[in-house]
Amino acid sequence: MKIYEKIFARLDELHMSQTELSRRTGIATSTISDWRKKKINPQADKLVIICKALDMSLVDLFCDKADEFEREDKDSYVDERHILEVFRTSDYESRRRIARYFELLDVCRDINADSKKTERNVSIVQDVDGNNIVVINDIRFKGKRSINWKEVRAYLKEFVGEFYMVASTGDVIYIGSDLPSEYTGSKYTNSIKGANAKAKANAATGIPELVEIAVGKHFRENRGDKHKRDGKNGWYRYDSRFALPVYGDSGEVERYNVFHASMLVRHSNDGKMYLYDVIDIKKETSNSLGD
Repeated sequence: MKIYEKIFARLDELHMSQTELSRRTGIATSTISDWRKKKINPQADKLVIICKALDMSLVDLFCDKADEFEREDKDSYVDERHILEVFRTSDYESRRRIARYFELLDVCRDINADSKKTERNVSIVQDVDGNNIVVINDIRFKGKRSINWKEVRAYLKEFVGEFYMVASTGDVIYIGSDLPSEYTGSKYTNSIKGANAKAKANAATGIPELVEIAVGKHFRENRGDKHKRDGKNGWYRYDSRFALPVYGDSGEVERYNVFHASMLVRHSNDGKMYLYDVIDIKKETSNSLGD
């Protein structure tokens, strides 16, 4: 079965429309339709995001059975001279495709590296009114006097390239390369101190869940030249909430402080929505996660 056939078989299995796949991947519906009509496979650089949207692996796409590679002549995979000879004797288009697949190998390494990321102790609970709160159980950034924002920035880079869905609206929010620097170096970040700074730093570990539970979507047009491309289609704000533990002298959790936050999202000229910053962090005066 060819790659495009497996994609459509998976769509049928999930009862997912081509429109939904387009929304999850950012690939035009016309392009997706062409795969079936013209009997062609997607470009190599699209395969990873397609797999993620369809909850399948690259092995599922490339192989009919998990042990497919075992039945092939292994030398054709490990012999450097063979690979170079195939590349040398190929036409331009074939060389271009081979090069793209080798680029895909780098992406695969990144995917494998994801499993080595530090585990997060994060959960979603509801308060007495049924509103969602992201509970962040580990305090990763503890700075007694001030936060080391370089450490926060390095941590946030782990999320770049990921995307998450807002459950209340179905919006897909991407994490772009600008988030780590904006999150840790914006005017807002530089203006906050003490508990709010510590709260924002540790909210970084709950980014996926903060996006998931976001509500209160609000739009405004882009008015600044600085963002005439990356915010061409305007800006969105969503409300989200998170809780951080407060420890007593014995080291046990005494209570949780609940914070409100605004998720600032830019709607780029590429049609995608990107998380830009988390702002307006404010501790709530009362909450049901106290004593």
